[in-house]
Amino acid sequence: MIKICIDPGHGGAQPGAVNGRFKEKVATLAISLKLRDKLKENGFTVIMTRDTDIDVSLKSRCKIANDSGANAFIS
Repeated sequence: MIKICIDPGHGGAQPGAVNGRFKEKVATLAISLKLRDKLKENGFTVIMTRDTDIDVSLKSRCKIANDSGANAFIS
């Protein structure tokens, strides 16, 4: 089975790019969750570095990805 790790980045207190009320962290999480669902529907195993609006450090996100044994990493 192919395993994919998805990293939406940012989150929590780290909004990423901001334009008015638009925050990158919101868009990346929404897109990542839709991608996760589509991949799962097609038989892939998916690991998320975050699936809610929480702040996960870059170091922790890298550890999650490396420890998952994923065949691919999408960030």
